[in-house]
Amino acid sequence: MSDLDDVHRLAALYRLVDNLPSEALDATFRVLENYVKWPPKGHADAQQMLEQARERFIRNHEEHARRTGTGFIAGTGGGGSFSPDGYGHASMSGWEGHTVVNVHVHFFRGHELHTTERLSLSDDGKTLVYGVEAKLSDGTPQSHELRFNLN
Repeated sequence: MSDLDDVHRLAALYRLVDNLPSEALDATFRVLENYVKWPPKGHADAQQMLEQARERFIRNHEEHARRTGTGFIAGTGGGGSFSPDGYGHASMSGWEGHTVVNVHVHFFRGHELHTTERLSLSDDGKTLVYGVEAKLSDGTPQSHELRFNLN
């Protein structure tokens, strides 16, 4: 690009910022702040977050096995979503016997939230059981369980 193109693009960027609604200023600032260093980090942070989710997943399963004396059936998958302004999540999935387990690490406005979801059928197969435990990285967990009758 020529210097003249850069000048026009910069002028257009200033016009965009000048016309932003005040509610969008914080989010826009965070995004632009991440581009001060070029090139941006890219997927290195995404990989790190996925590794954190994987480690948490394995640690939870090992603790469960120690507490209950039962193991879990392997079978894992993972993924994540990450925005340029530092928001995102990473997750892993696997099995504890007949229970599917999903572990997520969420990053939101400078906070890290860990969630563990479990989905299973009751022993008689008539109830779908969904449980979730959530906690900040250094906090006390909160747990909830929902039961859905299947007809």
